[in-house]
Amino acid sequence: MNNQVRVGVSAMIINDGKILLGHRCANKKDTGGIVGRDTWSLPGGKQEMDETFYECAIRETKEECNLDISNPKLLIAFDDIAPDRHFVTLTTITSEFSGELKVMEPEKEDEWKWFDIDNLPDNLYPPSKQSIIWYKDNVWERQEKN
Repeated sequence: MNNQVRVGVSAMIINDGKILLGHRCANKKDTGGIVGRDTWSLPGGKQEMDETFYECAIRETKEECNLDISNPKLLIAFDDIAPDRHFVTLTTITSEFSGELKVMEPEKEDEWKWFDIDNLPDNLYPPSKQSIIWYKDNVWERQEKN
């Protein structure tokens, strides 16, 4: 890869206690991000020049699963450092969406599915897992107690 730090943006979409995850194909090609074949991931991707990270979350969600999200808020930011690449990952969160859920990039994801936040698959994409754990520890548990 190169020695540039890149920005990855994901969108955590919450719907009635469920979270949207896409299954990354087991034979997924390396698109230059943090590789996570055969894992479940939040929708997201790389930020483009002259695009805010909110615009990136909206665009990537539409490109990947055909949903139009609105009013995303920043949930967490952290570093993803692999031996040959470094990303700053920004995870947004929203419960506002519309559209028909469908696989838009079958060469990357082969399924999109809503999971109960307390019953997630074991094979989570590492950046998505970090965001979900942070959400559950810092937001979800507080909401559940109220």
